[in-house]
Amino acid sequence: MGDPATTKVSVLGPLGTYTHEAAFKYFGAAAEYHEERTVTDVFHAISHKSIPFGVVPQENSIYGSVIETYDLLRADGALVCGEIILEVQHCLLVRRGTRLDQIERVISHEQALGQCSDFIQKHLPKASLVKTTSTASAAQAVVENPPNCAAICSKICATLFDGLELLYEGIQNESTNFTRFYALAGELGVPPPAISYNPLNRALLRIRGQHTGQKLSSTCLVPVLSVLHLDISRIDRRPSLESEPFHNVYFLEIQSTEAKEGDKNWAETVNEAVGRVRDAGGLADIIGLW
Repeated sequence: MGDPATTKVSVLGPLGTYTHEAAFKYFGAAAEYHEERTVTDVFHAISHKSIPFGVVPQENSIYGSVIETYDLLRADGALVCGEIILEVQHCLLVRRGTRLDQIERVISHEQALGQCSDFIQKHLPKASLVKTTSTASAAQAVVENPPNCAAICSKICATLFDGLELLYEGIQNESTNFTRFYALAGELGVPPPAISYNPLNRALLRIRGQHTGQKLSSTCLVPVLSVLHLDISRIDRRPSLESEPFHNVYFLEIQSTEAKEGDKNWAETVNEAVGRVRDAGGLADIIGLW
């Protein structure tokens, strides 16, 4: 799928976001990183075939699942081809010379604001909280706005944006704060060219009720799960895109057990499991293999 030197990767911009940092960790320095305004734009870049790969946040160890990512996975388009786990250290950045007692607005992505709620409550209880599309765009906003603003973002933003300085470091609620990211591609099971190939051993399934109007509730999900015969590492639920209310779509992350002699390859094993789910009354799609 191309030479590593020309690999194009779509990330939540501007450069300096944790998503960009995770993408760099996964794809390396040779890749060409394209800034997108939102997570939705990252998905669209891949589903419209303008960029072959992308990286989006999937879950934070403190704040939980990234809802926007799962909402976008409800529709056909980008597929999961890998994962990256990144340790997150949130910092408070201000315009150079700004004191803590001068800050009236704190700007960041809503996940970062939630992850730093204790610090905000203790040190900036009267400051208004302003949500933005990314932590790096928060840093950019501080540069462009009056000096009474502060951004919660990565430390690297102090070097990427002129005029900013670091006021506090490591301000997240928990000392250990990790975010897991999905690497996205337009095809299943194809590793990015810059990544050394490892045997596939994980998959992401999307399961819904039948088109007949059947609601897939937690109760009728049980028989669907029982026919998988695979280890399920996590289950996420979002409202279905169908017009009838309270239909659910479930995302099941599954993984291979210890390989045994004579086992079929992982992709074939997952496809057979999906067939059993369909026989049990669910609409199932493989939307990730890595």
